[in-house]
Amino acid sequence: MPDAPFAFKKQHDYDLHIALEVSAEDLRAMFAKGKAADIEVRGIADHGFIDSIYFRDPNGYVIELTAKRPGHDPAAASTEEVHAGLANWQSSKTTAAGA
Repeated sequence: MPDAPFAFKKQHDYDLHIALEVSAEDLRAMFAKGKAADIEVRGIADHGFIDSIYFRDPNGYVIELTAKRPGHDPAAASTEEVHAGLANWQSSKTTAAGA
């Protein structure tokens, strides 16, 4: 609203975050383009099954561009694999919080 006061506040990356899938070629091109434009670009982050870069839009939102790695097919995972992965992730959060 143009007539309403607005102030930016510091946010954690996960508070204001959106991830968009792009090709591996576009990921590398956008990383280079951001660096060339002197924009803070974090990455390229190796997540094992995907690669990602992160930057902020003018409103402070974190934009993640992510590209699948060759052979990445989440639909190929069995229900047991998915539940085991979730259990491992939950366990790592609990362990990290207690550290």
